[in-house]
Parts: sequence; C-alpha cells; structure tokens
Amino acid sequence: MVHPSEETFPAGFRRGNSSEEPIRLTAPAEDGEVRQQPKTENMMRNYSKLLGALAATTALAAGSAFAGSTAPVSTAAPASCDAAFQGDVHVGYNSDYIFRGTDLGDDMVEAGIDLSYKAYGLNFSGGLWYASIEDSALGNLAPFATLPDHYSELDVYGEVSKDFGFATLFAGYIWYHYENTSFQLGPFAGKLIDDSQEAYFGASRELVWGINGSLAYYWAIEGENQGYSELGLEKKFEFTPCINLDLGSKLGYLVEEGQLSHWTTSATLNFKVKDTFTISPYVAYSVELDGLEDYGSYNHSAISKFIGGPSSEENHFFGGVKASVSF
Repeated sequence: MVHPSEETFPAGFRRGNSSEEPIRLTAPAEDGEVRQQPKTENMMRNYSKLLGALAATTALAAGSAFAGSTAPVSTAAPASCDAAFQGDVHVGYNSDYIFRGTDLGDDMVEAGIDLSYKAYGLNFSGGLWYASIEDSALGNLAPFATLPDHYSELDVYGEVSKDFGFATLFAGYIWYHYENTSFQLGPFAGKLIDDSQEAYFGASRELVWGINGSLAYYWAIEGENQGYSELGLEKKFEFTPCINLDLGSKLGYLVEEGQLSHWTTSATLNFKVKDTFTISPYVAYSVELDGLEDYGSYNHSAISKFIGGPSSEENHFFGGVKASVSF
C-alpha cells in the first residue's frame, strides 16, 4: 500500500498540474547518483513575468496616487436665473372699489401681473394692474348731467428695495390712468378722475411677535393727494403648509392737512391649491376719518365743483376673491 503522501506520478513528472514540463535528468555523476536539474530557461521566464507584474502594479498604484492628488473637479451647479426672477399673474372680483378709504365704485373686476428680480443686493419689482368698475356710484343727475356708470383704471408701477438688516428701504413710482370718466354738466365738460402720478418711498421691518410694519410717503408728481402717507401692520398665521391667514391694517394720514384720512382692516385666507396656484378670498372694513371727510373723495370733489356740498363720512364693509398663478 502506498501512503497518500507518497503517491507516485509517472516518471519524469512533478505532482501538480499535469501540463507542466517533464523534469529532465542529467547524466550520472561521478559518484553514480543521478541528480534532478530544473530547467533554468523556464525559471528565468517565470521570474521575468513576476518582475513585470510587480512593475505594472507599482506603476498603477503610483498613477492612482498622482491622480488623487489633483484638484477636484467642481460639481456645483451654476447660478440659475430662475431663482432671481419671480412673478405672478392674478385675476379677481371685489364687491366695492375702496381706494385709501374712498369709495370709487362697485362690482370691480381686476387683473394684473407682478414681476421681481434680485441683483446686486437689490430687489427690483414692477407690474401692471387693470380694473373695470361697473357702478361708479356717482349718482344720477339726469337730465342736467350725463355721468358715466362704468369706467376702467390702469396702473403701472416700478419699485426698488434693499434689505439693510435693521429695515428694508424702498422707493417707487406709480402712474394712474383712467378711461371712460368723462362727464357733461350743462356747459361744463371734463373728467371725474384725472390721470395722476406718484413717487413714494418708505421703510418696513419685522416688529414683534411676527408682526411686520411699514411706513410710506406718497409724493404727488401729477394731481393732488394732500401728502398722503400710510402706516401698515401685517401678521400671518400658518395653519397648514397650504393654508394661511393674513391680517392687515392700514392707517392713512394727510400730511398737508395734518389729519387722519382712513383706517382699513382686512383678513385674507390663502388656499394653495397647487404649488403655483393660490385662491385668496378676503373681507375688509374701512372707516373714513375726518381728513377724508374734509378733503373729499375723488368722485365727491369732482362733482362738488359744480353742484356744491361737502362729502359725508362713510364706512364700508366689502370683500372679494383673487386667484393667482406664480412662476
């Protein structure tokens, strides 16, 4: 019996891969012993292969280390203009058109577009606003006068603002254009509401408990506004990511008259139907104060030039809804 460790192979072959070359035997030595002699040529070939593999591995490692030492390629996305540019388009209906406490008509349908762009640490904004007022609430003086019961208004505005940390300062311009406001009163003719222009400037900041405050002065470039200025307060309550409530209050003051003109408070509920689509119903209440009663509203002051009589102090409860799409 042959022990496994002593198992024999065919003469001339080593244990292992049968494809290996046979061992060549040399001639007997002088002492008569036959000695095995490995094939020198084959050993040199295997040694050369080993050195080549080591050299290739070393070169690959050195190349990888060198490549890792180079400056990393930036993968940051380039600045996008989309983040700096924003806008929205909106349409709405209002039961009354109350402008700075003055009743300018009923059943107002409005549409507009607002755009804004941020650059050089400044915020630039502008827009167009159009309104069609069905009932101008000017009264009926027939047969003595022909007064319009419908007119339209187009406002164009632009503004620039900057956040200084302690407050945001802003300045802007508004052009008011009115159509279908001509009247005929006996031999007299004219427009009940003339076109006008204003430049304004002011400041806003967060006060306490999340209440934002603003103060602005409007300088009449064309037309008269008695040095109108306005103090505003606003607070937002977020119920869900898609529903929030805006409470606002505005107090008007006539600098040239030294009198308060109106106090208007509003509540707007914003429903974000989609990420870019919002529906906003609102209600508001406006109180005419002494300054507005003495100065008179646009329609009262225009008619009083011909028929006389002071305007009366009135309060207004009104509401409406607006739908807007942002982009």
